[in-house]
Amino acid sequence: MMTVTPHSTFFAQLHLYSQRQFTGKLEVTVASEQQWCLYLSLGHLVWASGGVHPTRRLRRQLAGCIPQINLKEIALRESDRFECWDYHTLTLLVQRHVARTEEIVALMRGLLAEALFDILQALEIASATQQMARVNESSDELMEQQPLEPELFSIQPRLGVRPSSNDTGILPRTWTWEIEAALSATQKTWEQWSQMGLALYSPNLAPTISSLEKLQANTPTSLYTNLVALINGKRTLRDLAVLLKKDMVGLTRSLVPYVRQRLMGLVEVPDLPNAALTSPQKSSASTPRRRQQPTQKRKRLIACIDDNPRIGVTMKKLLTNAGYECVVIQDAVQSIPTLLQHKPDTIFLDLVMPIANGYEICSQIRRISKFEDTPVIILTGRDGIVDRVRAKMVGATDFLCKPIEPRQVLAALRKYQESDIAK
Repeated sequence: MMTVTPHSTFFAQLHLYSQRQFTGKLEVTVASEQQWCLYLSLGHLVWASGGVHPTRRLRRQLAGCIPQINLKEIALRESDRFECWDYHTLTLLVQRHVARTEEIVALMRGLLAEALFDILQALEIASATQQMARVNESSDELMEQQPLEPELFSIQPRLGVRPSSNDTGILPRTWTWEIEAALSATQKTWEQWSQMGLALYSPNLAPTISSLEKLQANTPTSLYTNLVALINGKRTLRDLAVLLKKDMVGLTRSLVPYVRQRLMGLVEVPDLPNAALTSPQKSSASTPRRRQQPTQKRKRLIACIDDNPRIGVTMKKLLTNAGYECVVIQDAVQSIPTLLQHKPDTIFLDLVMPIANGYEICSQIRRISKFEDTPVIILTGRDGIVDRVRAKMVGATDFLCKPIEPRQVLAALRKYQESDIAK
């Protein structure tokens, strides 16, 4: 009997659109927040937009498939009409005859493969997060009414919507990608990625050197020199693969040992500026439209990193009742990628955990620019002056003793969260 997974359910729905020879846009939303748009022509994949790095994605594919093109030299005009700026840019290149057919097709498929991979990973992370929440809630005897679980993803079809509104800017159907072939190729890459234990680590993260001294002591001189020149915390794993003309999985496999030895870390980086869009009016059309939500005050998100499930349940109940949202992280090894995914406003961190202790995790958190100013409050049963000093040295904001006192927790939140945090 075949196991039903988020991936298989997603694949099945795309196959239905393929069989129906759907032409238009599919708005794919994962975990109610991440969104991509897949464009189809008679059931074949044409283009993809959305995700965290649309400009990086196009520039990578141009560098890898059509290196003679400089995106900075292409400026879209005020009179141009388009649904997707990147697809429209590609049609301009085709009209100027500056690239061969096989180069354009390779670019289109490379871009689609990246987007599909990111959707699969978002589904995996959303599923893991939901399972963790289910485990935590089932152990809370005080929870009498279980809320309905939200759907992991949704697909909203928009019939007839094309990536370009320019009638002359529609590329030949022979350049499109059959859904079955696209999903098969993407699934193969995903399986290789997962087998390395990186299911929750995005290739959109950038490697950064944690300690130059330790790296130099543990690597040959020539390799150390190359790593320092390449690893700057600004190039993502995908960017590096294109730069070095290597397979993304193979390149990442070579860096994994350094990450596991904590000689390197993986950090979140912003997208690159879009040089092709010169008009502010065009910028609004460069990304998929999100559903309009009523204006309301955002609930602050609090993360609790503690291997004790009882502590997690207690904190979640306390924080939820106080009007906060809460994410509980029991696996210390997965704490950083989970924090990068959720971007909490405050972090409660247990001091004593297996594999990685609170000092080490706090130190890693402070190396990430996103969390430089995020309050990190240590939770521990040890209340010695040495522990407090060491916690301050690794960047902890405050120190609370166990057993947890609700008043102390809420007082700490009020102290460090007096103003709304805009994200």
